[in-house]
Amino acid sequence: MATHTQTIAERVVQKCEMLIDRVEFIDRHLSEEILTDRILRKAMYKEFQEAVEAAADICALTRRSLDSSAQDDYSNVDYLVERGIVPAGLGQSLKEANGLRNRLVHEYDGINDRIAYASIARLTEALREFSGVILTWLQR
Repeated sequence: MATHTQTIAERVVQKCEMLIDRVEFIDRHLSEEILTDRILRKAMYKEFQEAVEAAADICALTRRSLDSSAQDDYSNVDYLVERGIVPAGLGQSLKEANGLRNRLVHEYDGINDRIAYASIARLTEALREFSGVILTWLQR
């Protein structure tokens, strides 16, 4: 857990490490087997959820580091795109990932596991790219 003495940058690095850990887990275990194996499917959904939550936290922390109050997940992404920190296409992928996370968590209208599998495979790469973009930005 973050202490009061940690800087925002340290917390961002910590969240990036968490994000990378979740993405690497997904990379190692994501296969079409999730379509038939409920335990693996639920594990992948949980790892993806946690990866997206880490990305959302990174967006909020980064925004706060720029002396702007963090807002909702989508507004925070838009803010980072507008500031030129995150490329527009990557920002769109982050918003898609957040939408998928919401569907997986709340099971809105049921979940099409085949679509979720394809989306996780595609969006995981965007999450990896995002961590690199942010870590590079922190070193500026």
